[in-house]
Formats: sequence, C-alpha cells, structure tokens
Amino acid sequence: MTLYGWDTSDYDVGRGLTRARVAAASGLGIDFLTSKGTEQSPSNIFKSKSCGWILAAGRDAGIPYLGMYVVVRSGVPAATQARTAIAYADAELPWWRTWPGFFWQVDLERWPYDSVAPAVGVQVGNELEARTTKSVLMYASKGQYGSSQLGHFPRWNANYPHNRDEDFKPAYTRAGGDSGPGWQVYGTPSAMPRIWQYTSTARIGAQHTCDANAFRGTDTDFAVMIGATTAGGTDVQTVSIVTIYRGFTVTADGAFHAIRWSDGNAAYRITAGGLIGHQSKIELVGLHEGDLVRLRAIYTFPGNPTPTVQALNQQTVEVDPLTIGGGYVTISANENHQVPAGTTLTFEVAVTPVPNTGGRTLTFGNATRKSVLLFS
Repeated sequence: MTLYGWDTSDYDVGRGLTRARVAAASGLGIDFLTSKGTEQSPSNIFKSKSCGWILAAGRDAGIPYLGMYVVVRSGVPAATQARTAIAYADAELPWWRTWPGFFWQVDLERWPYDSVAPAVGVQVGNELEARTTKSVLMYASKGQYGSSQLGHFPRWNANYPHNRDEDFKPAYTRAGGDSGPGWQVYGTPSAMPRIWQYTSTARIGAQHTCDANAFRGTDTDFAVMIGATTAGGTDVQTVSIVTIYRGFTVTADGAFHAIRWSDGNAAYRITAGGLIGHQSKIELVGLHEGDLVRLRAIYTFPGNPTPTVQALNQQTVEVDPLTIGGGYVTISANENHQVPAGTTLTFEVAVTPVPNTGGRTLTFGNATRKSVLLFS
C-alpha cells in the first residue's frame, strides 16, 4: 500500500492554493500534509504567513497526518531554532499539541548561500523532540547528504526522476513507484528512506507545481512511525505513555540498567496480542562529550523463560551537554512487532563513559518517556 503526501509553503499560495484546494486534496488521496513554518538565520527570522491556515484546512478536511517543517540554518544555536519553531506553532496552530497525527519535519538542505552541515539538522531535531511530545522526520536528500550522520530520525529523500505537469499518482508510477530510484539506502546510520519526494511539479486537483511524496506502508505503519494514532484513534486499542520514576538514577559504568518508570515498574505488560509499536526517549543529565549511550528492549514472551534482546539505538554524545542546557536526549526509532498477549517489554540504557570519567551518577531529565501502542 502507498500513502501520498504534499508539502507546501507560501509559494503554493502564490500559485493559487486555497482552503478549498487543500480540502479537495483529502478526497483525492492525500494522507499527510506539511507546511513550512519557520527559518531562522543569524540575520533574520522567517515566519510563514500561511502555515497555520493550510494545516488547519488539512485538519478540517480529515487529513490525519499533519506536520510543520522547520528549515534549519547554520550559525544559530539548535535550541534557539527549536524554540522559535515551537513558539510559532503555538501562535499559529495552537491545536498542534493535542492533534494525534502532528509531527515535525526538519528541512535539511545545502543552499547556494548556506551549505548546512548535517549535524545542524540532527541537533535541531533532537531539540524539537526533547521539548515536545512529537516526533521528527528528517528531510535530507541522498543527493546532498549521502553518507552523512543523520541521526535516528525517519528519513525523507528528495529525488526527481521526472518533472512533468501531471497528476500526482501517475507521476509516482512514472517515477518507478514502490521500486523507484528514491527508495535507496543512504546516510549514517544506513537506512531506507521512509518517505520519497518524487516530483516537484505534480498536480493535486486544481493546484499545479506541487511537491508530491510517497510513503510505502499502511495508515497504521505511518502512525507507528511518528508514535501516534490516526486522528480518530480507531487503529489503537491501548496507548501507554509513561515518564520516568522520580529520583531514578543510573551509573555511567558501561552496563545495561533497566529503566524504572513513573508507574513504579521496569517492565510494561502487553495486555492483548497484536501489533505493538514502541519508542523510548531518554534524557540524561551529567553526560560528558564522547560518552556512548545505548538503548535496548527486552521482550519476555509467555511460556518462554529466555528473553529476546533487541538493540534500539546507540549514540555518541557529540557536543558538551552544558552548552545545550545540561541534558542530552537519545531516542530510539519507532519499532513495531507482532506479540502475544502477556508479553512484557523492558527498556534498558547503558552509558559507556569516556576514559577516566566512569562511576558518575546520571539523572533523568523531564523529556524521558516511553510510549507503547497496541494496534488492532
């Protein structure tokens, strides 16, 4: 199955975009919609005039997955760019925090006037996820960032085999469809893009010159990718979002430690069989630049005493955490698995310290949480 998406900006308004055209796109098969919100350079802050009403029109038309994209720039601290984007979203689309299908899109590009380093996009993405409960998708094309460090974020690739003025669905077929050239592994860690922007000249209803995108998967797959349900919530039987147990600490000794959550437990019990999606976000205070943070999940299935161990993520602290507020966030990618009822899921963290700094006691920041979704 393929889902289709459309990313927009003020330029689309100049080409005739209206609320009615956004609403029509929903009926034509657009399942996700993004719009440019902010772009902050050392000398200027751009704030879109249209992002608020475009995404609200998508919401009102029943498009379930809506994202605001942030064009990242060099020379401005990542935390500053994230705060600007969040403040803009609060002002222009105040409903975003409670919309289940909202996500952030980090727009990482090498412009003629600013060849933005990949670390800038990763740092802004980390800041957005640490400061909100919403996931980040990383728009960074293989052509510009082929082997670059692009973090844990689901990847969004731009590759245009053809640019013709034609309807967005035939344009995807012409580009190669689900086996087209945009579906190629790239970046570090190496990963297949989750979304392919396959043309910039599509027609979506009456609107011409559109950036059209494809996602290979189902509605549930997209929901799991961004850690959300659909707007109506009909696919999800159980949602658990749990924060850290107050005062819980971990030692930087290289060993894995089970995380104790605010409900007092280290293990989460899956109450019914089905497809689960899960993600963990860990903010640690007291890390040093160069520390290695690893996350893993432990599945214990009923009737089987031998647990299954799954590595989720490992990340070296690339900056001095004191320069970004003291905490450092590591996030596992969204994972989904079929499990039987009664399965327990435990998240563990290990910190391998830089030489001669072991034995530190690390505390957990407020961004720490786990989410577990059970789909029917």
